[in-house]
Amino acid sequence: MNDIDDELLYRYFSDEAAPEEVAKIERWLREDAGHQREFDAAHLIFNAMTLQQERLRAEADRRMSRLLLRRRIVRTCIRAAAAVALIVGAGYAGGLVGKESLYRDMAVRMQAVEVPAGQRMSMTLADGTSVCLNGGSRIEYPLVFAKDRRRVRLTGEALFEVTHDARHPFVVETFASEVEVLGTTFDVYADDERGRFTTTLVEGKVRVTNLLDGDREQVVLHSSESVSLVGNRLVRGTRADLDALCWTEGFISIGRVGFDELMARFENAYSVTIVLDRPTLPSIGFASGKIRISEGIDFALKMLQQACDFTYTKDTETNTITIR
Repeated sequence: MNDIDDELLYRYFSDEAAPEEVAKIERWLREDAGHQREFDAAHLIFNAMTLQQERLRAEADRRMSRLLLRRRIVRTCIRAAAAVALIVGAGYAGGLVGKESLYRDMAVRMQAVEVPAGQRMSMTLADGTSVCLNGGSRIEYPLVFAKDRRRVRLTGEALFEVTHDARHPFVVETFASEVEVLGTTFDVYADDERGRFTTTLVEGKVRVTNLLDGDREQVVLHSSESVSLVGNRLVRGTRADLDALCWTEGFISIGRVGFDELMARFENAYSVTIVLDRPTLPSIGFASGKIRISEGIDFALKMLQQACDFTYTKDTETNTITIR
């Protein structure tokens, strides 16, 4: 690579290169179109190395997050108990509102949180359940959960880590199904506009009920299994692709996914509109692989072009990308 070595490129990828080094690399890229391929190959290697480091850091962060979450749940429960005692006490003393009617009113009063495309958000529900929402998603939940079950409604994608309570099952309602759990970690992807639905179980056990089927077919999943909507039927996957959950760490999985579905995920991740203007869709053919969202839509599409035969144009005024 002439006088451009790996060490210089890695400093560039890490945003640690000096201004004169950046200028040097840019001149090198302009000199020869073949240099771009060498640049992209080095970038892929750098991303793989960074991914491995981030996996180790993420594991440490997850362990710390669970510890902090348990502490936060205890503090929240103490504050909630005091607040409920105050409300019930006031209602009893004034004789205006019975505690049962007050509870029922709060249990049916829904709140909604929407996450714009290109962003992610984490939140903790009243029962301590942790929810990570992907871009373009919406969750609806009550002020307090009903006494018989904890129910939320989801459009988009979310990763749930449910606090165990055998007497109060947790239910996620989507356009296609209900996902009922007792205590588990699972991902739900529900795109009603495109008719796509998938539940991926990380650990525990869930029961998925098909709301589009008159017989209300049910599928029970165990750890590392998944179920998807095909037509109006639920189809079980014997081994879940847990790499698909990498969106929680800022990546998009490109393995075992159709081109149109991947473009839909690009739209949510990068807040763009993608138009597929071609008679047939290219086959991706990757068994596994990830693209870092922070690299941007152009880098993602160029990496995909190494495996797929397509071209694209971008209209910056309308924020629209056309695939041909």
